[in-house]
Amino acid sequence: MILTDYYSYDDKASILSQLDLLRSKWEAIPLLYSLLKEDKFHETLGNGTLMLLLDDEKLTDGKPTIAAFSTFADIDEVDSPLKPWIGFVFTDPDYRGRHLMGQIIESCMKKAATDYPESDYVYISTAETGLYEKYGFEFFQDMTSRWNGQTRGYRRKIER
Repeated sequence: MILTDYYSYDDKASILSQLDLLRSKWEAIPLLYSLLKEDKFHETLGNGTLMLLLDDEKLTDGKPTIAAFSTFADIDEVDSPLKPWIGFVFTDPDYRGRHLMGQIIESCMKKAATDYPESDYVYISTAETGLYEKYGFEFFQDMTSRWNGQTRGYRRKIER
């Protein structure tokens, strides 16, 4: 597996093509796809990137296959001054059960320690219960998303 960030990856067209193929697997992928394709990622989510976990043993059109991804950025689905946020968390169903997201989360936690010196926590907004606790996150408050839905706010202390 290769862990990389979208903005340092050479073949962005391959990533966009694969995200396009994954559209039917999760309702949030079309939004992420359009943010990247229309170059509105940073305008919408602030500083940050899309973290990719690529399977270099399984190829899609000759390129490593997306196994899992998440954003790591200033903004997620809630209006909040808190940052940074892990968002758009997705593992392809063919790769689930392998704790691959843990690799991405740990990478984000390391980036947070250097890229966000003013922050004490990394945050996740989700409707899930019991998932992110496995990765060291704790529930801290109910929140309202930008689309007026209810979401749960989780946080994990940044270790420096």
